[in-house]
Amino acid sequence: MSRYESQVKTIYAAQANVYARLSDLSQLQTMKDRLTPEQKSMIKEKFDEVSKGKVTISDIAFTEDTASCTLQGMPVCVKIIDREPIKTIKFAADKSPVAATLWIQLIGTAPYETKVKVTLDVDIPFFLKPMVGSKLDGVADQIAEALTRIPY
Repeated sequence: MSRYESQVKTIYAAQANVYARLSDLSQLQTMKDRLTPEQKSMIKEKFDEVSKGKVTISDIAFTEDTASCTLQGMPVCVKIIDREPIKTIKFAADKSPVAATLWIQLIGTAPYETKVKVTLDVDIPFFLKPMVGSKLDGVADQIAEALTRIPY
């Protein structure tokens, strides 16, 4: 199992609000549904830029406990497997060729300031590690950074 950890980032919102938003993935569906066509286009352009057009993603959907999509033609699902109220949310890959878990840790440091750290554990097969391992460097930081941009 390879571990990737983010730097500690700051979210300028109350810890309880951050936890409430992140521990119920159906709220992401609501946010997705509110996007204008222009915003969707901008997100798609940014995604294509980051992935250099090599990754296709579609059929994005959320429930309270799951986030699913079709990635490169394969169904992928991430589900919440554990919640420690206000402190930790643990996710696991479901329907994935590689076992992976992700933890989001939250610590309130002021009434409207929450520190967040993301830890990603991925079971990369030995023969794939040289090709895939370096691409996962920084993923935890990117996720943590994205969490700082969500409206809480």
